[in-house]
Amino acid sequence: MIPTRFEYLAPRSVAGLVAALDEESRLLAGGTWVVPEMGRAESRPRRVVDLRRAGLARISVERSRLCLGAMCTYSDLLASEDVARYAPLLRTMATGVTGGAALRNQATIGGSVAAARPQSDVPAAFVALRAVAVVSGPAGTHRVPVAELFLGAGRTTLAADEVITGFEMPSSRTSTHGYVKLKRGGSSWPIATAATLLRLDDAGRCEDACLVLGGVEEVPLTVDLTAILGRPPGDEELDAAVTQATAALSAPWTDVLAPGDYRATVTAPVARRALTMAWANTGE
Repeated sequence: MIPTRFEYLAPRSVAGLVAALDEESRLLAGGTWVVPEMGRAESRPRRVVDLRRAGLARISVERSRLCLGAMCTYSDLLASEDVARYAPLLRTMATGVTGGAALRNQATIGGSVAAARPQSDVPAAFVALRAVAVVSGPAGTHRVPVAELFLGAGRTTLAADEVITGFEMPSSRTSTHGYVKLKRGGSSWPIATAATLLRLDDAGRCEDACLVLGGVEEVPLTVDLTAILGRPPGDEELDAAVTQATAALSAPWTDVLAPGDYRATVTAPVARRALTMAWANTGE
């Protein structure tokens, strides 16, 4: 039960969503964060603006770019052949999301990005996929790389009258991927995640590589993998990449799940597992 009164609106267009937003309003997507916070009176918005009627759950492919509506759920990702073909990393991520079927059917990708929770799966995965957020506000619609949205735990660059309506990402059909996460148990939030994409040329040399760590800092941490480019994957390259991941960590994040020094300790093995998974898949 929510102990405070509020106005409820469910606009049927993006323009209606933008018009309803102000400093005292709160967007409602899947509700997995917002409703519990309101129930505990941690959030007391004057107005709740529901996104569910604005038609933002479409999945399509346009010019080899995967386009996802902000209201797509994890179940939508798992059911989509376009996601499986153009961004298989997302299917792997969605398969193991914490919360089981109930959360997969309700939680949304837009809500996860906007919430900017370090322990969530989506932010780091979207950064690894070089996703761009489609953001609408009073001045119109613009696009922002997801990596540039995050300012810290629970903080983004979004203004109070702006809303994420969707995402676009380049095809990763020619890349293999690895995705791993470390959790205390099956129902707990991740302590650390690692998402990686790897593409080899015809000679077996690495021509593109991306590794993004989630949960270890307040925002997704992109690791510079320049040292392994132009070389065939092997133990030396793996060691170099893991060394870079460890060196990149500057401000380990502490929360109730784990202290920062623990996250610093697990950064290397989590990164190694994700890279090993991606490299193993290049032989398929």
